Amino acid sequence: MATIPLITQSLNDLNIAQNAANTTINLFQHFDDPLTTGKIARFELYDSSLGGGVSNVLLFDQPGAGAPETVNNFLNYVNDGDYVNSIIHRSIPGFVIQGGGFTFKNLMVDLVPTDPPIVNEFNSQRSNTRGTIAMAKVGNDPNSATSQWFFNLADNSANLDNQNGGFTVFGEVLSQGDLAPIDAIASLPVEDASSFLNQPALTDVPVNIESSSAIDDSDNNLVRYRNISVSQTDELKFKVIHNSNPDLVQVSLNQAELSLDYADNRNGRAEIIIQATDLQGDSVVDSFDLTVGNVQPYPTNRGATIYRFLNNDTGVHLYTASKIERDHILNNLPNYKLESLAYASIDNLTGNPAPQKVYRFLNKDTGTHLYTLSEVEKQSVETNLKNFTLETESLFAYAQAQPNSIPVYRFYNTQTGAHFYTPSEVERNVVEDTLPNYNPEGIAYYALPI
Repeated sequence: MATIPLITQSLNDLNIAQNAANTTINLFQHFDDPLTTGKIARFELYDSSLGGGVSNVLLFDQPGAGAPETVNNFLNYVNDGDYVNSIIHRSIPGFVIQGGGFTFKNLMVDLVPTDPPIVNEFNSQRSNTRGTIAMAKVGNDPNSATSQWFFNLADNSANLDNQNGGFTVFGEVLSQGDLAPIDAIASLPVEDASSFLNQPALTDVPVNIESSSAIDDSDNNLVRYRNISVSQTDELKFKVIHNSNPDLVQVSLNQAELSLDYADNRNGRAEIIIQATDLQGDSVVDSFDLTVGNVQPYPTNRGATIYRFLNNDTGVHLYTASKIERDHILNNLPNYKLESLAYASIDNLTGNPAPQKVYRFLNKDTGTHLYTLSEVEKQSVETNLKNFTLETESLFAYAQAQPNSIPVYRFYNTQTGAHFYTPSEVERNVVEDTLPNYNPEGIAYYALPI
């Protein structure tokens, strides 16, 4: 379903006095999973040969976007032990497998005792897609669900979202691995067991037997759950993605409590980036700026911070002034590592003199980028290098040195054809002294220090 966690309240920038006491921040006041509070149902089969035998299902119990009354109804049956020895009594390959209605023990079929039916909580944002669990109900009665549920084997949204008031999805498997038992059940042969078991509804029962055996030879011939249980965990996990100034502040996490421990007798700035990841692995990031003590204000012409990423697969760097792109990379491209806050661009509105646009080209063959301030080079690339595409992401900088500006040096890697940029004289000297395949190409442009 891929619902990304929400930033419910952006992390606030902080201005802290020198030698102040530690600051603590409860991150659950800033991030939320709109679907769940962290309840996980564990469906354990007797037969572990069926895809490992265990499926973990995240329950959507959060008020608002979730289905809290449906989950509470499901929990009542779980807590009463009603699903112990329950069976998958209906299998329609490519569609659903259904359970929660019957138990099978000592070769006897019994009905799961039902509570009063519940109000339908269908929401199109919780759609009947593959791997979701939804409530079964009586035809032409949207508010008739009791104990029975089904797993969607495919994307059934076009069908099940649009009939009988919509079928209420109240959970989803945690991972692809949790689909394995469900798919294994769906691959079993299906028998009409209505006459054997004296239950007219049991016409599509998956069976796990030899062809010469009878359904009622053993309890294990049907797909039975040893137990279904529910546990509680934190709905989100947090991680400090970046601290731009660890000499100024030490940042630590204790579950959802973020702690800022300030160094003694130090002034300065830091940017802290926090990532929140939900139980299905989807993430969101937010950041805040920290100022400790008396710090000179930023120049009025300071623009966006430039973030520097390293692609661990190719060894090539990517630079971006966009926090949206930064967050996309952090959440979706694990092969990219945020190395540093490289430098600051020039504000194109307040810069005096007016800065120039730095163009960013993507080499479609290698996935590397070229950054240039030169209109001549831009036109040459567009005319002669068809594998280079001009991207919309850009920044502003100076062609000549200005007060408080710093040079950004440019190198060309003769082995890979990629360019490398750095504002650090120390790094420039290391590259020149130790990497003979990097040809210096001078100063690409001038920016501002962090």
